[in-house]
Amino acid sequence: MVSFLFLGLGAQLGVWMCRKAKRPFEGAEDFRMILGATLSLLGLLIGFTLSMSINGFNNRQMGEEEEAAAINAAYIRADLLPAEDGAKIRSLLVGYLEKRLQFYSKYNSREQEDIRSQTLGLQNQLWAAISAVANARQTPVIALTVTGINDVLNTQKKSQATWRQQVPLAAWLLLGVVAVCCNMMVGYNSRGLRRRAGLLLILPVVISMSFMMIADIDVPGRGIIRVKPVNLEYLYSTIKQQEMSAPAATVLWQSAL
Repeated sequence: MVSFLFLGLGAQLGVWMCRKAKRPFEGAEDFRMILGATLSLLGLLIGFTLSMSINGFNNRQMGEEEEAAAINAAYIRADLLPAEDGAKIRSLLVGYLEKRLQFYSKYNSREQEDIRSQTLGLQNQLWAAISAVANARQTPVIALTVTGINDVLNTQKKSQATWRQQVPLAAWLLLGVVAVCCNMMVGYNSRGLRRRAGLLLILPVVISMSFMMIADIDVPGRGIIRVKPVNLEYLYSTIKQQEMSAPAATVLWQSAL
């Protein structure tokens, strides 16, 4: 809305400058050539900025996928531990997975910060639990489970590193300046559109919609276009199904005995 207001004012400013010009419009062809080149530059800048925001969005999606794979591997490797230690690690991993799902579903930055602190506490508990097992039994199998927990912690850090805006403020300022200049030049060139002033709003609307989409993709965790934790949700549902089927399998095995 703010960008549309500024761009619309820029177009109207160009119309006002055109009306205040005392001389006839000289060099119309050269002016139109410059206008076309400026509009082409604006299109390239919008495309480049959109590419930057989409690249950050793809990195966040890859981070979520890597987190799900690391948690799944650590959960499976917990079966290699003694029964009591393995159950504790699996319970902590399920709680950790729930917190990661909550993080992706929250819109409020303050709530996300609270979940991050809770996630950090669960990470400390996971590392303390696996460290106790590794100190007691230093075997290759235990080392494999330690590597799995370490991967869980590392993937979360990598995913958190991508949870930031990709388009810098300087790029936004350059986009805004070029867009306002383009609208001023379009307004200055619109001598034949005085009776159709509504046509001057087409370019501000299109540019504003482009800015809105770029900003929506670039801002992580807020907006309409968000990273959905599809892999984490699938992993959580799979783990819950396994936990529900495990007691039933135990009952059947005992009845068979």
